[in-house]
Amino acid sequence: MHMPRHFVFSLGFSNVFALTYALFLLLLLGPGVALRAGEAAVGSVAPELGSEKTFNTPGGAPVTLASLRGQVVLIDFWATWCGPCVAAIPHVQELHEKYHDQGLVVIGHTDASSQDLPAFIKQKKISYIISVGKDIGNAYGVSGIPHVFIIDPDGKIAWQGHPAELQDSTVAELMKKAKPPAPPGPPSPAFAKPSPVAKVARYEQLAATGKVGIAVKELGKLAAADKNPTDAAAAKTSLDVISAWRAARDAEQAKAKDDGDVFVAASIAEVLAKQYAGHDDAKALLDTAAALKKDQQWKAGQDYARLAAIPVAGHADPRFIQQVDAFLKKWPDGYYAEQVKALRSH
Repeated sequence: MHMPRHFVFSLGFSNVFALTYALFLLLLLGPGVALRAGEAAVGSVAPELGSEKTFNTPGGAPVTLASLRGQVVLIDFWATWCGPCVAAIPHVQELHEKYHDQGLVVIGHTDASSQDLPAFIKQKKISYIISVGKDIGNAYGVSGIPHVFIIDPDGKIAWQGHPAELQDSTVAELMKKAKPPAPPGPPSPAFAKPSPVAKVARYEQLAATGKVGIAVKELGKLAAADKNPTDAAAAKTSLDVISAWRAARDAEQAKAKDDGDVFVAASIAEVLAKQYAGHDDAKALLDTAAALKKDQQWKAGQDYARLAAIPVAGHADPRFIQQVDAFLKKWPDGYYAEQVKALRSH
């Protein structure tokens, strides 16, 4: 059952009358009414929450979906005065506890109509993020609560409905799509402006979209051709841009390896290998990545990446602290141990 959001106590009704009024509205609107037609549909980009403050986060800073891109986010629109919402909390908490260590971010979003939230959170033993805004899901078209939306790593709505209808399997399947932190640095070569030579500009576009190996081979052919000096000069200019980009990526990989960040070093090599598909460099890059993955610290880096993907808002969660302690017990020394200690201090 969804509770209509316009069931508000500030109107001066007695609790009994207010409940009767709410039930009347439910009968009038029908139990399936939860969204206004055409808004916040599965597959659409999730709107921002309008979060103004939070609980269970360091400093109570607002939370934004933009900062959580790449992770799976569960948003529960709820209120303390909504009986069905309160009844759904144990299920939402259970999902948080089960999938938080895999990177699921659970946010319970409400508004100022939810009174005495600190005491309520403590009483109900809620450890996921509680967000407060000016409204409860207006941007999502929510007209009945509780109502849950699950946002996929690309920021799109993957599921929506009553929390009681949400199956563990739905969350587990989406968690497979969570993206690890991207290796640092420019993902592809960037050209200040397209080449005036059309064929060169086409190869630049290939490079910019990640098909660097093919672009380098074709630009190399143009640069070596003697028949058209204009095309050759333009191709050489584009190759210089790509070479500078590649040199920066190689330097970044070397620094990561020297620092002991073998996970990022291997990730950079793998990304470059994929970009250089069809080029002789691809095999050498794959060999480099494979060699780095044999290092035990690469496994530590995997574990660290999962912890680093959890936003700062979740660092106050007792489960995060337990994960940090478990990590340091398993990997007490090295680059990643120092990084995890830094996470714990934030």
